[in-house]
Amino acid sequence: MYHEVLSITKSTQITEEKQKEILREIALRYIEKRANNNLTYAVLHDDKDDNFHYHLLISSNEIEETKKHRLSKAQFDTLKKDLEKRVLEKYPELEQKEIINKQSKDKLSNKGAELKRRTGKTSQRDSVINRLKTVFSSSQDKQSFFENIEKENLEIYVRKNTIGVIDKETGRNHRLKTLGMLDEFNKISKIVEKSETVSNEKESCKEELKENRKTYKEKFTIKRNHSTTENNKSKETDYSERENNENILDEKEIEINRRKEQLSKSRDSSKNQEYSKTKNRWYIVRWKITEILDLFDSLLIQYGLTKKNINTDNNKKEVYKRKQELDENRRRIELDQENNKDF
Repeated sequence: MYHEVLSITKSTQITEEKQKEILREIALRYIEKRANNNLTYAVLHDDKDDNFHYHLLISSNEIEETKKHRLSKAQFDTLKKDLEKRVLEKYPELEQKEIINKQSKDKLSNKGAELKRRTGKTSQRDSVINRLKTVFSSSQDKQSFFENIEKENLEIYVRKNTIGVIDKETGRNHRLKTLGMLDEFNKISKIVEKSETVSNEKESCKEELKENRKTYKEKFTIKRNHSTTENNKSKETDYSERENNENILDEKEIEINRRKEQLSKSRDSSKNQEYSKTKNRWYIVRWKITEILDLFDSLLIQYGLTKKNINTDNNKKEVYKRKQELDENRRRIELDQENNKDF
């Protein structure tokens, strides 16, 4: 079941009975758009001094359906906004204020809008807005801005692209966009940036003036020191000595670089020689190995054991036959020898 309340503030232009009739028409219109195929039970309450309102009990599913019927948040918001717009246009004698459609400007939540409609205030939110307004109005630069925020018991936070305020009294976070204070914050941030640039320019000008004064003092002292010709001569000799020393150092550096190049060339040549020696040794070893292989092949050919015949079945059979013949010959020889001994 869904429990919803539909209310209007009392008007001074028309009678209470007329107001109740209009509210009944509004409630029927709302039920038609909200849950046309659902079971709805509505009761009018007129016990309040400042408003009339209907309590609506709506079934969660439609008639002969098991699946729950619900509206999305966006659909429910459009329904409420359209109904309020229609009431303001069709029934101006009710003297109703624009509240739900005004959320887009003030960025109120649904609970906040309902609380403001019934009581006329949202305590925490309004207090934060008022404190921020005092901060923005009394701040002229970065230092005063943060001092005023500290006085009002607030704290600025930044999360990615969102800028907000932490109320230290309640510990709640409020986005500047939802509070409707983002434009004012951007204005005060521009003012703070301008004040910072002006202060930075003043500091840079002061630093330039100090540097100019230093250079002027140095020039003045140099003129006083160069008043005599002896000092000029001594400085000229010092300058010439420095030049000579610099030339000597340059020559030494050139010589060191030349020696380095010679060493690198000699190392490269020695490497090439070692490589050629190892290459020649490898060729000699390879030639000897080929000679040994050739001798081995010639021996195999002499004894009739070529590479092709070694692993064949015919060759194995011939060897086996030769062994049998040799064994028989040995036996015959042994028998002949024994017969000769008997005779």
